[in-house]
Amino acid sequence: MIKHPIKKNIKRGMKFISSVKNLVLRNTSELLKPKWLWFEVTDKCNCHCKFCNIWQKKPTENILTPDEIERIFSDELFRGLKHILLSGGEPVIRTDIKEVILAIHRALPKAKIVLGTNGLLADRVLDVVKFAIEQCNIDFTVGVSLDGFQKDHDKARGIKGLFDKVDYLLHNLTLLKAKYGNKLNIAVGFVLTDFTFPSLNKVKSYIQELNIPLSMLNIQWYNESSYYNNIGGKLLHNNKSLARIIHSQEPSIINEMGLNSLNGKSIKFPCFAMYTFCLLKCNGDIVPCFNFWDFKVGNVRKNTPTEIWHSLESKKERRFVKDCSGCLNACGVGWSFESCILSFLPLYIKIRKNKVKSS
Repeated sequence: MIKHPIKKNIKRGMKFISSVKNLVLRNTSELLKPKWLWFEVTDKCNCHCKFCNIWQKKPTENILTPDEIERIFSDELFRGLKHILLSGGEPVIRTDIKEVILAIHRALPKAKIVLGTNGLLADRVLDVVKFAIEQCNIDFTVGVSLDGFQKDHDKARGIKGLFDKVDYLLHNLTLLKAKYGNKLNIAVGFVLTDFTFPSLNKVKSYIQELNIPLSMLNIQWYNESSYYNNIGGKLLHNNKSLARIIHSQEPSIINEMGLNSLNGKSIKFPCFAMYTFCLLKCNGDIVPCFNFWDFKVGNVRKNTPTEIWHSLESKKERRFVKDCSGCLNACGVGWSFESCILSFLPLYIKIRKNKVKSS
């Protein structure tokens, strides 16, 4: 009974020490290296989401091959990667997605791999999970998008019958979870917009029935960027109702920031894009984040990741990152928080107090 809180406090103490170190290095040098990487496996998508227009773009043809991916991830810069998020588009559209995963695992056998999916190709996702765990022994997480219950989800994603496929996928993933234990984690992503928030509590009840912990429900606030091809969409208007639904959820850093945004307050924070994380496009471009999707710092087909990381272009983009007014992107906020909890200390203290009150 005594050891548990002691270990917890030691862990928190180490986080604060790491925060100080990372904050100093962020402001004084470029010695920090990525611990997290978001990888656009393909920009081809099979959904027609209301809040994202990636599907309207012409897909990139000459995308990175598994051999190129293994070479890229074997670079010294990426040796410290802890988490690699495979996204898109829809990753399992790639017929060689297994080879992509195996290439990454060969290069970085200790890294945890997360596969984000819309669930439309459910059987292919299940096949990939079995391959990753049974044949590659990878610690694997599947993040499934669910933006409403039943027909509401279909409307949000623009595909009739999609909820049934997601339901099938999640039920089968829970069966695999019972088989694989901690080798497999299941997450559910919910995009918060004016037309999805009324479904949030239904989605919560649904995943609880599946015995998926609510801690694995990721509320992702609607974002605008050239990545989503949705500039000017403006899908967060209903401030009072949105605030009410968020106040009823588990307190989190991103939700507190979202509430600040709804109230017209600043959401600027010391972002660690191009310090402890970055994004890799399917054509080989490295960019800082979704806000700076069009700000290429280099291409891994022309230069090594290490050369790009230390280039003049990267130094220039880091200055833009420091001047950014902030965002509500789950990767940018979450990975910056993990990099430096001190940067979010007031919000963190507020969340801790709220959790104590509700317990």
